[in-house]
Amino acid sequence: MIRFLFFRRGLFVILLICFVHWSMGATALEGTSPPSDPLKLGIGSKPRPKNARTIIDAEEGAWFDDLTNTIEFNGHVVVHDPQFILYCDKLHVVMNKNRQGLQQVIATGNVIIEQENTNDQGEAIKSVARAGEALYDPATGDMTLKIGPQIQQGRSYQVATEEGTVMILNNKGTSRTIGKSRAMVVDPGQTP
Repeated sequence: MIRFLFFRRGLFVILLICFVHWSMGATALEGTSPPSDPLKLGIGSKPRPKNARTIIDAEEGAWFDDLTNTIEFNGHVVVHDPQFILYCDKLHVVMNKNRQGLQQVIATGNVIIEQENTNDQGEAIKSVARAGEALYDPATGDMTLKIGPQIQQGRSYQVATEEGTVMILNNKGTSRTIGKSRAMVVDPGQTP
């Protein structure tokens, strides 16, 4: 197993900070509160802690191509970050030509993104997104979930009901679904 440990000042941390940018939201960077989440799914609105580090485990190895600025992690990839944990079979990253940011990130095969959040009552709520493929576009801040996408927070969830359904999570805390899906939002309400 290959383990990569990235510290905030390292070259590759830029890659991962940008990768997790989708889960921060631009307003969180400015010190304001994150935007509302209409489905209360919680994914995409958690601020990044200062001096955070990210660890990537890849059981089958990793490679970096200097000519194409491409990094690929293979085999039971696990990304451990203070904001989330990402599981996938392969993580493919394309950096900008100047290596000062990302052009594209693609997680494929059994993609699971887990994030711990706090609800309005201060209770811990776990959010989970699942898909066969997740694409991150740093230019827009969109995380696109394809191939059977589903998102769950506590007892509330949204799941694709047809093969071509796509779910898009934005770094501003919004989401949209293209194609058929089923959503269930549970309001625990007040206990008498």
